[in-house]
Amino acid sequence: MGPRRAKIVCTLGPACATPEKIQALISAGMDVARLNFSHGSHEDHARAITMVREASERLRKAVAILGDLCGPKIRVGRLPAPREVCPGEALQLVAGDASDDATVPVRYPTLALDLREGDTIHLDDGRMRLRVTAIDPPVVRVTVEEGGDLRTGVGVHLPSGNLQLDALTDKDKQDLMFALTHGVDYIAVSFVRAPEDVKLVRDISEAWGRQLPVVAKIETPQAIEHLDAIVEASDAVMVARGDLGVEFPPEQVPVLQRRVLASAGLHRRPVIVATEMLHSMVSSTRPTRAEASDVATAIFEGADATMLSGETASGEHPTLAVSMMARIIAAAEHSPYYSPKGPPPSPPPIPFSEATARMAVMAARDTGARLIAAFTQGGDTARLLSRERPSVPVVAFSPSELIRRRLGLYWGVTSRVLQPLRETDEMVEAVQAQLLGNGWVAPGDRIVVVFGAPIAVKGRTNSVRIHQVR
Repeated sequence: MGPRRAKIVCTLGPACATPEKIQALISAGMDVARLNFSHGSHEDHARAITMVREASERLRKAVAILGDLCGPKIRVGRLPAPREVCPGEALQLVAGDASDDATVPVRYPTLALDLREGDTIHLDDGRMRLRVTAIDPPVVRVTVEEGGDLRTGVGVHLPSGNLQLDALTDKDKQDLMFALTHGVDYIAVSFVRAPEDVKLVRDISEAWGRQLPVVAKIETPQAIEHLDAIVEASDAVMVARGDLGVEFPPEQVPVLQRRVLASAGLHRRPVIVATEMLHSMVSSTRPTRAEASDVATAIFEGADATMLSGETASGEHPTLAVSMMARIIAAAEHSPYYSPKGPPPSPPPIPFSEATARMAVMAARDTGARLIAAFTQGGDTARLLSRERPSVPVVAFSPSELIRRRLGLYWGVTSRVLQPLRETDEMVEAVQAQLLGNGWVAPGDRIVVVFGAPIAVKGRTNSVRIHQVR
């Protein structure tokens, strides 16, 4: 088998909280480390960042770090004791953090104002379902349709259409500041409802002097309604199937996943497919056949990356889960049924950089090139080449460690260090030396080199050169 093209995002947590375990995840195939700000302290996340950076340096593999803002989470308040609720049981919900035995507190101040009779409320990631039967402020009366274990802190999912919530909570702002000051490579935004939510995070980042790429999590009906505008405003998107599966009927989630993938391809943005991909491996050493098919289907549909959550954060076999996902991806990619397609051409006139990427992929195909070598200052060249889905690997050379890490999310792209050179011939010779030294090419092989003229000017990708290795 050749190199794996799709990337793997791993959520960090207690199951991989040592340098040895982090290094094992990278060796097994982790390309992006996810910090879930819904759990753990800033001290925990700072230690994780240090461990990832040190392990990445030891293994000489650039690994991106994705900070995931938790968004406006609504939870059950303090209960006197956990209790079992059964179908048909009547409950009374009230806004607040504490209550008595007669009511269930919900940490959302406008609970009675934002609900309507007949609305559905989900608890504990959809495991329990309640139906609103009457509203008598401040009490919301509900009937239990699907029961379960009701306890303090359980998540509450209200219909998102009427919620009076900001995209960024105070906690999100604190977590964003932490991400900016600790050099996180991407930031994921939860509960995105409009492109303005993405712009807000981008504006805060730029005010801090950093252009932090934003990953929009698609998980609400409003996000689906404004999908193309949100994708275009973002640097990458995530199909957050957990919340999608609560907001929409389960049978619609695979269709929505395909829709998000199509939009991301059209707008040339990387897309991550997430949630419960190998969930049984939280405790098992093997996935179910359905889970293996789920990962493979995401690859066949064009995902740039697939994500592990509890499997690596709190599971019993984190390294095994990563290696299993890597094997499933590789098997799908090297099967006769895998035929990745680039996006349709943009309406003319298209930007030089996009036209150059398309020509480079065509040249690699028509000349039988072994690979495409791209010199990139800001990462856009590698991103555009990735979205064209070339049939050969892309090796992106950059002097920037930050850019090399961010390339860890891009399908089919491997990054290497190369300092800017003044002359084209010098650059091609330096690229050839690295490729020969790493065993990626042999004398007589053809490669396609993509760069900007003049060399080392950011945003000027406009040149393709076909070179035969000597």
